[in-house]
Amino acid sequence: MAQRTILIQSKAHLCIKNGLLMITVDDRSSTIPLEDIWVVIVESHQTTMTVACMSQLNDAGIGVMICGRDHMPNGLMLPMGAHSRHARIVEDQLAMSLPFKKQLWKRIVQAKILNQAAVLTEMGLSTGPLPSYAKTVLSGDTDNREGAAASAYFKALITDGTRRNSMQSSALDYGYSVLRAGIGRAAVGGGWLVSQGLHHHSVYNAFNLVDDLIEPFRPLVDLIVMSYGVAEPLSQRDKALLARVFEHVMTIDGKRCGCQQCIETTLSSLRTAVLEKDPKRLLLPELKGLEMVTVE
Repeated sequence: MAQRTILIQSKAHLCIKNGLLMITVDDRSSTIPLEDIWVVIVESHQTTMTVACMSQLNDAGIGVMICGRDHMPNGLMLPMGAHSRHARIVEDQLAMSLPFKKQLWKRIVQAKILNQAAVLTEMGLSTGPLPSYAKTVLSGDTDNREGAAASAYFKALITDGTRRNSMQSSALDYGYSVLRAGIGRAAVGGGWLVSQGLHHHSVYNAFNLVDDLIEPFRPLVDLIVMSYGVAEPLSQRDKALLARVFEHVMTIDGKRCGCQQCIETTLSSLRTAVLEKDPKRLLLPELKGLEMVTVE
């Protein structure tokens, strides 16, 4: 069953009692079982929670994303070593050869470009050179097909500016940050050392692996933003819509399922690929339309 993303947008107090997250707003309280929660996003700076509450959220494997004064995400708290076989998984991860990592990155870039092409198709736009770019990605993407595809893609998708400077920029950034939090939560929960990436390798980035794996999922955020016309200034309703990105359906290994399950499948298949030293075992999501799963 898909878990929930909890978005706190007004003054509230969070605490945990008997395995339940209790959210109190204006003397009214509601509770949610910890096992039903995927990520908590705290936007309001008037929200309070104790260190004990944060510790128990960590114990439950729940990611907590904090927003800055501009109401955009600026921090992420994740549990440490939540997986029972964390040390073994990290050992195998660190032993990956450079050629193997380059083959994995090739597959990730191909999946991202194909999903970008799917977004353009959904929006009734020409896919241009994207399909041919996807077919010609080299190991490690040494000729930067990813960058060339992104340039053509956003030029076709955003007509009133650029990816970094348009009415959609803040919405895309917000959606990507939510997605990053969910992938980070799943990666840490799976025992991965998220600072060690396949392609990203900045010593200043604690989430290099997350920033590798997010790439094929980004087009889902793009499709949500463009299909619903989300633009600046972002309303609370807009952010609530973007926070539900994990409830949207994608296809992986021939099966239709929620984005959250696709993330978990990708991470599970990455483990298989590493153990078998076979990059083809890495399963990545395909974007086919805009559909949502039902969260109980």
